[in-house]
Order: sequence, then C-alpha cells, then structure tokens
Amino acid sequence: MRAADVHRYGLSARDVSESNGVILVELGNGQGFAVKDVGTPREGGQGEPEREIALYQVAGGTAMLPRLELHDPDAGLLVLEGVIAARRLDRLAAPHDPLDPRWAAVFGRTLGAWHHLAAGLPLKPARPWLLDLDGPARLPVLNRHERLSSLTADILADPAHRTALSTVGTAWACDTTVHGDIRFSNVLIRPGGDAVLIDWESAGAGDSRWDVAGGIQEYLSSGAGFHPPSTTVRAFLDGYATSRPVDLPHLAAFVACRLLVRALQLTTWLDDATTEVARHRALAREVLTQEAAA
Repeated sequence: MRAADVHRYGLSARDVSESNGVILVELGNGQGFAVKDVGTPREGGQGEPEREIALYQVAGGTAMLPRLELHDPDAGLLVLEGVIAARRLDRLAAPHDPLDPRWAAVFGRTLGAWHHLAAGLPLKPARPWLLDLDGPARLPVLNRHERLSSLTADILADPAHRTALSTVGTAWACDTTVHGDIRFSNVLIRPGGDAVLIDWESAGAGDSRWDVAGGIQEYLSSGAGFHPPSTTVRAFLDGYATSRPVDLPHLAAFVACRLLVRALQLTTWLDDATTEVARHRALAREVLTQEAAA
C-alpha cells in the first residue's frame, strides 16, 4: 500500500473481531487487508496463532484461503488479503439464504478441494479438545467456568455422548490438514460465488471427518436433517464429493461430537443457553440413533 494510493482513494479501518482481534483495512478502490493480532495469548480452546501462521506460510494464496501478505513477529501481526467484497456465509445479503443448496454445494466443494490439496502439508497434529474432556489434557477453562464444568459433567454422564466421544477418539486418523473450526462464520463467499475459508488457528494434521462433520453440524443447528440428509446437507456432501469420497465411516459420531462442541460454545456465547444446549445434546443423541437404525 503506497501513500499515493491512500491520498487518491482514502482509507478506512473497521474492527471485525469476534473471538480474535482483526481489523479490516480498506482502500477506496476496493483493495485492502485483514490485519490480525497474533501476539495476544489465547484462552485454551480458542486456537493457537502459531498454527495459523504456519498454515499461511506453507499454503497462503491457494484458492481456498486468503493470500498471506506479511507476518511481523515483532509487532505480533498477521496481514492477509482483505477479501473486501466477500460476505460471510451466515451473513449473505437477501435474497441469498445460507441454507440454499447452491451455497451448501459451494461450501462442500471448497472444503473437499482443500482436503485434497492439503493432505501432505508439514503441520503438527490437531486433536480436538473435546476428546480430552476427562483426560490429562482437559482444558483448564472447563474447570474454572461453572456452567462449562457442569455441562461437561452432564456430557460425560450421558451414555450416548460417551459413546460418540469414545468412537471418535478411537477412529481418529490424520489423513489431511484440517481447518479444525469449520462453521458458517469462517466461510466467506466471494462475489463470483467461490468460497474462502478463514480463521485457521485450529489447523493441523487431522481427520477430515472432523471438518465435514463441522459443516453438517452447522446445517443441523439451523434446522436441516441428517437421516435422511436434507437437500442442503446432501448438496454439501455432493459438493465435497467432487474432490474426495464421502463414504466416511463413523461420520454420525463425528457429527454428534461437533454438536456437543457447539453446546459447550453456546454456554459461553449466550446469557441463557439452556434451551439451545438441550436441543444440541438431543440432536447428538438423535444423530447416533438414526445412524444405528439406518
């Protein structure tokens, strides 16, 4: 960015932070940058900036994620392509519906293409914190936060939930580089209709089923069905299948675990999450029951 560009086009900056500090810097000509704070310590479960930095250093600039512009370790900043004109999947302007099968297919196609491309990237393993609820690697916040501690105890006491945790823990296999935190808010849709995945602080070598289940969980949380798959879920899986097979064993257990992750997240996101937590726990049981019946 040159001084002449700022003089000619003007410059604006806006805070687009959610769990992490991110500023979107935009020139008047539509170009810009996303400047991310990677120097601030993260609470356990929010990801590790080092993972995102490593990911962009080896894969920045692919079609599925923003381009890396700069990493300044002294300032603790990561500067990425701004993707200025793109919109989050969950904030598409009317008349576009995030649950429209067309967008589900785009989402699935991008995720499948990423898993196909990234199978050999040299990144450290990424194991979901959910799988260590009752182990030595349990997140400290689960003990400090009263509601999280209570919900965790309820999950561990639920036979269906324990089955899902055990199944995923046993089946876990590193077959690609996973995003690790797939959700609608981490999917950007470019004006041309392509999808871009952002916020890679949970990335690493992992099980592709975790990401696929994350996408399905978002649709189930929004009211779509799993067995039989709704039109939207089917479009997502069909899009994924253009790059990778979707005959994924134990996928229902992975989806159930992603629903439990969302239940725990909602406990901290909402002032009163009782209804939504109960709904997501019930969905986790339902997914497992439907899979067994099928």
